[in-house]
Amino acid sequence: MTAPNDGALRRDVELAKAMGFNGVGKHQKVEDPRYLYWADRTAVLGTRAEVAYVMPFENRGVEVGVTLQHPHGQIYAYGFVPPIPARELAAACRHHEAHGRALLAAHIVAELAEGRRVLYRGAAAVAYVPAHARYPYEMWVAPRRPAALLGELTDDERVDLARALKTALLKLDGLWNRPVPYVLVVHQGPTDGAPHPEAHLHVEIYPAYRSPGRLTYLAGTEVGAGTFANDVLPETSAAELQAVAVEIA
Repeated sequence: MTAPNDGALRRDVELAKAMGFNGVGKHQKVEDPRYLYWADRTAVLGTRAEVAYVMPFENRGVEVGVTLQHPHGQIYAYGFVPPIPARELAAACRHHEAHGRALLAAHIVAELAEGRRVLYRGAAAVAYVPAHARYPYEMWVAPRRPAALLGELTDDERVDLARALKTALLKLDGLWNRPVPYVLVVHQGPTDGAPHPEAHLHVEIYPAYRSPGRLTYLAGTEVGAGTFANDVLPETSAAELQAVAVEIA
């Protein structure tokens, strides 16, 4: 791969350190290149003609298949827009054509107005349990302003997004006072060079446990029909996460 932009990485390291992301405590090191490279790798890989979509993700815990002790991050570059992001983008496109605004932005406004599922409310970013959560304790983290790609965020937005993400993950770990396994995925817009006003990048976090000692399994309706049965109300999950106190320097 082409080397990352050193200036951009230095700036991101400074932002991470300013936020106190020094690897101390329950959250993983944010200075680690796998975090700092998200935006840069998207930009670099996205310029390739054979790449249509870039998706950073992270797996944590043996329960989700990780053999390493620390969170294991990867970045996949696809020659097509994968099915789940494609469905999201198609719905967002229809909404944008009908209403002139991004679908997720409207959803965030509604979540903030209701407030029952909000975990972090920042000037530029939010974290919340979505009303349509498929998994117990599922969380979404997003900038308030619609941006298709990570590289389109301002410095202030990136700092607040990092704060929102750290808050969400610390709350998850504090829920049962242990590192909770999860899958974390970054959804962005396509990298085809065209404008995508409908796209709104966000992070989705899927915890592996539904309660202490009880894993969440995908069974017939989830695997066979693609329809999720969540027996924990999003409001219940959110209330438990809201009760976890988090201190960020």
